[in-house]
This record gives sequence, structure tokens and C-alpha cells, in this order.
Amino acid sequence: MNKPINIFSNLNFHRSLPRQCPYIPGKKEYLLFTDLTKFVNKKTLEKLISEGFRRSENIFYKPNCKNCNSCISTRIIVKNFNLTKKFNRIIKKNQDIEFKVLKPKTNHEHFKLFKNYLKLRHRKGEMSDMTYLDFRTMLEISPVETKILHLYKNSEFIGAMLYDVYENSFSANYSFYNPKYKNKSLGTFLILKLIEQAKKDKKKYLYLGYYIKECKKMSYKVNFKPREVLKKKNWEIF
Repeated sequence: MNKPINIFSNLNFHRSLPRQCPYIPGKKEYLLFTDLTKFVNKKTLEKLISEGFRRSENIFYKPNCKNCNSCISTRIIVKNFNLTKKFNRIIKKNQDIEFKVLKPKTNHEHFKLFKNYLKLRHRKGEMSDMTYLDFRTMLEISPVETKILHLYKNSEFIGAMLYDVYENSFSANYSFYNPKYKNKSLGTFLILKLIEQAKKDKKKYLYLGYYIKECKKMSYKVNFKPREVLKKKNWEIF
């Protein structure tokens, strides 16, 4: 009998040193990670994302903590996604918003909005001290095809969603927007536009990263249905 092929056999995985968990006070975070600076085929990339890994620049990582399973990988089943009354209201009140899908390209206008967003929404977050070079690296360094969805109101740049493109899926990496338009629910609107783009591009899933019950800032993810969560090695409808 032939042995099953290990699609990760050419990758080197490492476990990080412990650090303070950025989501749950009093806990330590460990990460399992691999460096994808060298070329990796599309099937391997898709397999990584389907097994709960996330990307940051050239690094793919996932939680590997002792005695904690709070970080739950979450994805939307694109073709079955349901627009609720709340989502329809958000779409309706953003009819004046134009959106464009582009290749990531950094400029100072985008960086200024990014820093203002962090200042008002994530003042104490680990990204709050990012420099322009850090921001450029986040947007432009990737072993994966990466795109960015821009939002404009009367030609004013008001928000963006950075996302990765895989064979069968999109993965939402990071979003930021102008907090003065908080009544427009731009964070949710960006995800809705990304789902729309995923349907257009015939993608099966949209990965939203990790859901952590103890972290209130992630509570919005439960509103997107139907969605699947990764439990051990199996995706289940939740």
C-alpha cells in the first residue's frame, strides 16, 4: 500500500517562545509557524489555510498553546451566505460608497488613515507603534497573491480590506477605516463586499481568521452565517 503524501514535507515548522496573549489577559501565547520566503505551490498554500494557519508577511502561523483552545478558525461558506435584515440595512446606507479591488500599494494617505484607526480603535494593540515601513511590509510582502479592497466616499479614501487569494478561497487579513463614519458600520460592510467579490470570483470559502469568545472585538464574526469552525482537524457548521 502506498503511503499518503505529506504535502508539508518540504516545510520547516517551529514553535515560538511564549509571550503574553494579546487576546486573553493572564495567558501565554505559543505559535506554530513556518517561513514561506521560498516559493510554495498553490495546493500547499490552500492546505495551510484550511488547517487553521494565518499569514503575516512571509510567515504562516497558528496558535499552539498549552491547555488553551480559545482561538477557533472560522470561515464563511460563500455560496450559502445569507444576507440578514441587518446586513441589508448596512448595504443600503452605504449606497454612496464606491469600492475598488487593487494590488496592494502603500502611500502616506493610507498610512495616515491606518494610524488614526489604530489610535481610536486599538490604542493599546501590538500594531499601534507600526512605522510606515512596517505598514508597507504588511501590505506588499507576501508569498501569496494579495489584493486590497478600497472604499471611497466622494473620492475620499475611507477604508480598506487586505486579503489573500487562494485557489478555492479568500482570506481576510486586515481591515481599517475612518472611525468618523462609525454609523456606516464599515468593518462589516468591508466583509460584505469581500463576500460579494468571492462569489464573483467563484471562491468556496472566505476565511475570517480566529474567533475568540473571550475577546469582544471578535464578536462580530458570529453574525456571518452559515459559517464553519475548525475543531481539531474537522470543519463543522456552527
